[in-house]
Amino acid sequence: MQAAHQILSNPVARGLNLLGDRWTILVLREIFLGQHRFEAFRSRTGASRGTLSKRLETLVQQGVLYRNPYQAAPLRHEYRLTGKGLALYPWALLVWQWETQWSGIKSSDLPVTLRHKVGRGHSLHPLAICRHCRVKLRYDDVERVVKTLPEGRAVKKLTGLGGSRRSRTAGQPQLLGHVVDIIGDRWTLLLMAMAFVGLRRYDDFHQQLGAATNILADRLKLLVGADIFARCAYQNNPPRYEYHLTPKGKALYPLTMALRQWVLEWLPKVKHPLTLVHKPCGQELATDVICQTCNAVPKAGEVEIG
Repeated sequence: MQAAHQILSNPVARGLNLLGDRWTILVLREIFLGQHRFEAFRSRTGASRGTLSKRLETLVQQGVLYRNPYQAAPLRHEYRLTGKGLALYPWALLVWQWETQWSGIKSSDLPVTLRHKVGRGHSLHPLAICRHCRVKLRYDDVERVVKTLPEGRAVKKLTGLGGSRRSRTAGQPQLLGHVVDIIGDRWTLLLMAMAFVGLRRYDDFHQQLGAATNILADRLKLLVGADIFARCAYQNNPPRYEYHLTPKGKALYPLTMALRQWVLEWLPKVKHPLTLVHKPCGQELATDVICQTCNAVPKAGEVEIG
């Protein structure tokens, strides 16, 4: 079974095909922070008008956002989350948590605390758990099982997932800037997805991704520099290396699984060969995100950002 088919057909790849883009993530960031209008998105993300228009149109077409008119003459719209879009909120909370824990950046643009306005209110620390046994989700606790697919089934090229954009928001606030540099690029996130299913070597990444060597080398360098991958020699002559997930890289697994769960629940069903089994309970993995204090699933209207 080719790893390419495992990744292309699995929910993580389908989710990143829709959301694994810097500008899309920044637009969702702004909406979850209470912004809804085009000019606010443009000024706060630094996106060009054309780029922003395309990302908003895609999110509307995919049912994540809808246009709500707020002015009749001339006609103007704001962008609001649908139920499908609101269901991304737990994933967004995990993105925020990873940034605060792992970026190493002290920025006034990054909210210091989240407050869960349930009962008397309390600090919110989002936690990804197994839906069946309610145990905290960890990368090392998940077993990856590959199913046999019918013979002759075609494997598409991973390059169909998108290009090699790595644009920056120079001069703009860097709220979530570190995590967006990593998960806001399809090639980078695909490399992590491949690492999550066990691939480690350059030749395997190159064969399965079909990426140009300069793109692949650039993204691997970025992931090593960001301490997501550790480069380890496995052969001296000629020198060859494997790329292993670091603790920081493994910490991206829960938010990746939250995105996977969103795809399973909100996008059309697609058969894929990879099954994830949560080893502590032996059940097929389903992921929930809860408030660590009260165990409730946090909702957008119940969280205050400070």
